[in-house]
Amino acid sequence: MSQWDELMQGKLFITDLGENRHAEIDGVDTVVGRYAVWAPIRNADRHQIIEVGCELPPLAEKYNIPQERICTLGQGGENKCKLN
Repeated sequence: MSQWDELMQGKLFITDLGENRHAEIDGVDTVVGRYAVWAPIRNADRHQIIEVGCELPPLAEKYNIPQERICTLGQGGENKCKLN
């Protein structure tokens, strides 16, 4: 956990769910996206999702998130995040 805190505590990061997610909105199947940008909550030890999208490069560039703070959900549900 300390490695996770060191890498992510107080920093923006992106999770990659591996495929686009869909939601039914007003009876219409809508692509929500596979990438979620997480931002730290002020005065808390947690993060919240601030944007979801289908394209990683624009999100990473917009929020200046480096590759080492992009976490992917692997097959079988295991989480994979580079922790150097």
